[in-house]
Parts: sequence; C-alpha cells; structure tokens
Amino acid sequence: MSAMSNAAWLAPSRAAAFGSAIALAAWLAAADASAALPRAVARAFLDAGIPLSAVSAYVRDAGSARPLVSHQPRKPMNPASTMKLVTTFAALEMLGPDYRWKTEAYAGGPLSGSTLEGALVLKGYGDPKITVEQFQALIAALRATGLTTIRGDLVLDRSYFATAAHDPAAFDAEPLKPYNVGPDALLVNFKSVRLVFAPNAAGDATDVRIEPPVDNVALRGAPQLVAG
Repeated sequence: MSAMSNAAWLAPSRAAAFGSAIALAAWLAAADASAALPRAVARAFLDAGIPLSAVSAYVRDAGSARPLVSHQPRKPMNPASTMKLVTTFAALEMLGPDYRWKTEAYAGGPLSGSTLEGALVLKGYGDPKITVEQFQALIAALRATGLTTIRGDLVLDRSYFATAAHDPAAFDAEPLKPYNVGPDALLVNFKSVRLVFAPNAAGDATDVRIEPPVDNVALRGAPQLVAG
C-alpha cells in the first residue's frame, strides 16, 4: 500500500517536471528569438559585405541573466579592442577606481631667487595620458612659483618601470603606429607627433611643422599648392 502511495505521489511530480522542462525550453526558444540581432544591425552587416556567420554578439543587462542580444555568443572571434575590457578590469581590481597617476618635479639644485641653479628632474610613474598641453600647464605652474630660469638640464626619470625589451612591430608589422608603443614610466604624447600643414605666406606652397618640435628632424619636399 505504501509503495502504491509513493507511486501515485511520484506520477504527478514527473508530469510537473516534464511540463516545467517544456516551459523552460519554450522560454529559452523565445529568449533566443527575442535576443536575435536587430534587423537594422543585421542589414548593416550584410550591406557591408559581412555575412552573419562571421558575426558574434552578446549583450546583457548586468542585473539580468537574460540576454538582450545573443548571436553566436560562443563562437571564437578576434577580440580586437574589446580586449581593453580585460585590462580595464585588471586596473580597477588592482588599483581601485580612485587611483590617480602622478608625475613629480624636483629641483636638482638650490634656488636663488627666481633661478634654479641645477637640473629640473621629472619623475614619471606611468601616466599614459601626458600630453604637450599638460607640460604647458606644468611650466605655467612653475612660473607661478616665481621660477623663471633653470641653469641646468632637464632630467627625465623613467626608472619606475623595469620594462623588458619591446618590439613595436611584433603585433602587425606597423612599428610607427601609436597603439604599438610599449609601456613607459614617462610616456609623452603617446610617443607620437602631429604634422600640421598650412599655406605659406606666398600662397604657392605649404609650411609643415611638427608638434611637438623634434630636434634633428628636417622636413623636405613640402606639398605645392595648385588651383582647384
């Protein structure tokens, strides 16, 4: 009698479990359908000559387990710039969201009135965003202290990073691209320069200048201006 009672109790449970499985399968199917690539996005890929079989996309709200977009999410793809998410997460995890890079300036000699009798030492700690404009602000800040003359060298201290040898051409054989620059404790202007072209005073050619200026670099063969 007991066995029969157990059997009678199990039967509806199995039916309920089977029904739940069907409901779950139906929900997943609906989720897959609703998470498909939006038509406008799919059309944009196709118009660009990119087959949808070559696309992988996964978009999900951080507070939900259900994807908003899910198209071949497990297909291995080249991560490209999304790899920055990994390094950004590592930086936030190790340094914290309130971390601030610093670059320090030291007097390498005594101050005599408005004159530094020695070198000006700049020590870098890895700030990747030092630009020419920031150096201009630094000069303005030094002048605001009353300093007008430096009778010494400008010493750049990059010793904070003990970096290994870096081959900027190893990634894609483009060693001059700014994104191939290696780590540097005192990286300035992304180790890149900008070429500025402007008509000369005579109006028959262009003047070309390098920003920031680079010693021992001469530009020849500036483009000529033509009517058009």
